[in-house]
Amino acid sequence: MMKNLSLWLITLILAACAGSTVSTSEPEDSINIKFIWDYRTGDYVRSTPLVDGGVLYVGSDDNYMHAVDVENGDLFWQFETGDNITSSPLLIERDLIFGSWDNNVYSLDIDTGAENWVYKTKDWVSASPVISDERIYIGSHDGSLYALHNKDGSMIWSFPTEGRIENGAVVGEDFVFVGSNDNYLYAINKDNGEQMWSFETPGDILSTPVLKDETIFVGSVSRNLYTLDANNGDLLWSFEADHAFESSPVIEGGKVFIGANDGFLYALGSSNGTLIWKKKLDGMIRSTPIVWKNLVFIGSDDGYLTALDQNLGEIIWRYRTGDAIVAGPIIYDSKLYVGSLDRRVHAFQLEQIIQNGK
Repeated sequence: MMKNLSLWLITLILAACAGSTVSTSEPEDSINIKFIWDYRTGDYVRSTPLVDGGVLYVGSDDNYMHAVDVENGDLFWQFETGDNITSSPLLIERDLIFGSWDNNVYSLDIDTGAENWVYKTKDWVSASPVISDERIYIGSHDGSLYALHNKDGSMIWSFPTEGRIENGAVVGEDFVFVGSNDNYLYAINKDNGEQMWSFETPGDILSTPVLKDETIFVGSVSRNLYTLDANNGDLLWSFEADHAFESSPVIEGGKVFIGANDGFLYALGSSNGTLIWKKKLDGMIRSTPIVWKNLVFIGSDDGYLTALDQNLGEIIWRYRTGDAIVAGPIIYDSKLYVGSLDRRVHAFQLEQIIQNGK
């Protein structure tokens, strides 16, 4: 017991440093986490970044899409829209797709930032796009889910709901699934836009649904995480927290990780919703978690980016930004990136250290 207590005390002391080597519940492994740079935009960063080909793309409430060098955080180019960009970008070959609060969906050339095409909806576009079979699916605050041609942005079909669509959709083999502020999760035929089934919750759906092995996982402000049969919308199980779910779930290694507005990060069994562990942080959790090796990274409204042991739920590393973190972190090529309401994107190097030559 004393040995374990000492380990966690050392871990928490190391957590105060930007560069730290921490141990997890896998005894042969240690993880080195080192801050490498930050990039300042002109306003809040509520968009999850995208990284490809040595470039990080991220939207900001300064109305710009930014293209940044992942090696040093230097700016390559930026593209101005008419309002906030909280939509996370999607890369399709050489085209960057995203939405803006100016009601538009944009396609840009990734090398120059030049506009390829624009499609105008009837209200803000905060949702992130997804693609399947050369079709882009993206929701709008006008209540509709749009299917657009990825080459020219022309509309193939639109599906109306009775509330705002604030977050992204997920695409399966035949259906596209999306939640709305009318309290429903919809399954829509991705070819013709016809409704296949719907599932009603007692509250708005701000969480992006996740599809895993023909099961849909989605959170609701009704305080419940629901798991549904993707084929017919039948409820498989649900889990109730003390406050709303705005965070989107992540499924990894038989566990569902999801944050809630009660400040807890939950780890649940993916097959039945059994609580494995929960950990209280000091702020609401609207950020979506990400798993790397034996760690779960999550941002929270207290401004901290936190790494927890995914088996035990213990905090092993923390980094404080200057304001709340509402967008999810990403990991690409052993680098961790996260945006914050402090107007910055923060970048870290991750290194797994294998002990005893194993």
